[in-house]
Amino acid sequence: MSSLLFQRFERAVRSGWTWRRNVAGLVLPLLLTLCLPAEPAGEDRNFMPLDEVKPGMKGIGRTVFRGTKVEEFEAEVLGVLKNITPRQDAILARLSGGPLEKTGVMGGMSGSPVYVDGRLIGAVAFSFPFSKEAVAGVTPIEQMVGNFEQSDGPVRGDPIVVEVSSIAPHRTLEIRGPGILSAPGSGSTPLFAVSESMAAGAAGLQSLTGQLFRYIDTPLVLSGVTAQAAGLLGGVLEPYGVRVLQGGGSVSGPTGSELADGADVVPGSSIAVQLMRGDLGFGASASGTVTHREGDKIYAFGHPWFSLGPVDLPVSKAQVVSLLPNLNSSFKIAVPTDLVGSITQDRSRGLFGTIGLAPKLIPLVINLTSSRNTSRTFRFELVNDRLLTPFLTNFTVFSTIVSQERALGESTLQVKGRIRLKDRPDVRVENLFSGDTNSQLFASMAVGRPLSYILGSGFEGVDIEEISVDITSSDEKRTGHLERVWPDRESVKPGETVMLSAVFRKPNGEEYEEKIPLPVPEDIAEGRLLATVADGSTMTTAENQLVGRRFVPRDLDHLIRAINNLRKNDRVYVRLQRPEPAVLLHGEEFSSLPPSFRQVLLSARSASSSLMVMGASNLYEFEMPSLPFVVRGRRTLTLKVVR
Repeated sequence: MSSLLFQRFERAVRSGWTWRRNVAGLVLPLLLTLCLPAEPAGEDRNFMPLDEVKPGMKGIGRTVFRGTKVEEFEAEVLGVLKNITPRQDAILARLSGGPLEKTGVMGGMSGSPVYVDGRLIGAVAFSFPFSKEAVAGVTPIEQMVGNFEQSDGPVRGDPIVVEVSSIAPHRTLEIRGPGILSAPGSGSTPLFAVSESMAAGAAGLQSLTGQLFRYIDTPLVLSGVTAQAAGLLGGVLEPYGVRVLQGGGSVSGPTGSELADGADVVPGSSIAVQLMRGDLGFGASASGTVTHREGDKIYAFGHPWFSLGPVDLPVSKAQVVSLLPNLNSSFKIAVPTDLVGSITQDRSRGLFGTIGLAPKLIPLVINLTSSRNTSRTFRFELVNDRLLTPFLTNFTVFSTIVSQERALGESTLQVKGRIRLKDRPDVRVENLFSGDTNSQLFASMAVGRPLSYILGSGFEGVDIEEISVDITSSDEKRTGHLERVWPDRESVKPGETVMLSAVFRKPNGEEYEEKIPLPVPEDIAEGRLLATVADGSTMTTAENQLVGRRFVPRDLDHLIRAINNLRKNDRVYVRLQRPEPAVLLHGEEFSSLPPSFRQVLLSARSASSSLMVMGASNLYEFEMPSLPFVVRGRRTLTLKVVR
């Protein structure tokens, strides 16, 4: 599956991304160490029904403006807006007090509880960008809580369809699943799944943002990430209501998955939902506010984050370092502290989680050998999610490379990795990337795409235990163009081996010659043979243009085998064919069929989308050992079989 996140990464680089671009909102926060006195771990459902909320009512809200101390602000009800989205209402309120006169409604306030006469009416969740007053939309608490109490059971989609090339065992995969949005003008390209409100943010209405009543932006604070990577990530996530900031790492707290005491996580407390964390303070966390707590259960944000449904996201306490007023939309700069539990639901009216429930994270180990012949090991933990994990893996690998190696200029990256699954064969990653630009991006995608295929497959039993990647970098471009191929003889007999000579030309003009043994089948009949020598990408592109077949994997193991046989950039592939038609039936090729049988298969009564005719019959294809450079080019020659 090629998600919108992957596409936006590619588009950002290919459209001439400038690495020196300043990242809006780049802030280096001062880390504070304020303590919040312990408060009760939960509260009763002292809710005010929406039909009792009237204009003119005055109340208070609770949030954190600095450190970890929960402070109060004033709120005046202006009215109730019905059906702002399907079956969802909003209470319109004017907020005041504290710094709100300067900042207005801020990112990071999402979920701040609002009370009238001591009764909870809802969570601050909406704002008007560029508004002169701190006017906010409040998600009614009964609708917010009720959103998580509804349960219709799990929804299962149709089986996935995998687009593959026509020649086994080397296949190019593109997985399409149900319920995935497509961007305007993108045709049938599957994109990242988001809520309707988030999708509307990418509809070209930026000139009208002052008039749009939208969810409050969610600040996503990055730490241990280069400005290049942070800027690129910000461009990818901005349409989903996420404001990417550079900041510091965790202030304190236990390491690993050890949980701290969460008794002081109360309504109004600042929390951080973490996506990834790792060595040298590396991390990404989105800040928001707790709306309501019942025992160990917490409700937060008051609006969706990515609207992913069931999730398993680490939630930590957060410390607000500073507030950053902004003409468009102000926001809090908050950093995570102690890990206290997990967010288990990301729905249309907020987040739901459990204090004391440890999240399951996926370890990611990157061993990087730099162009300066030094080796370092980086250890990370990523959230375990079908849509987020592939993208976060892609970003983490990319960020690690550009933090240690050049981001522009000639470079070559060798990638070898393994995705270890519980009780399943390993998914293997191996490829070579070289060029003047984009090598870092393609190297990271080599790890992220197989994850996307596996996690998006819909098969049961996908349990990722660890991802490990070995990357070797050099500051040079290593490519070779296949210029010519010739055999040691043109007439051959069945059972003989023909020696092919292939010449590659490097960018500096140097020639590199490779010998390729080509065995001729013993049972082959007299006639012509076609021998094609090509790089993996060219071979795949050519066959996909000739044959568009659909391959539905039988099970997870079948899909893993197909991924492990993807063609590589540093190999040449040799295919031997007969220039006679062949038939594809349900993805399987049948060669040398009698004309009468082929005519029956392709008759009007038998023809279907599962049947297809190929112009040549494939005898076999094999992969040559790796070359010290990325290969490009294709050559086909003709041999004559005689007896």
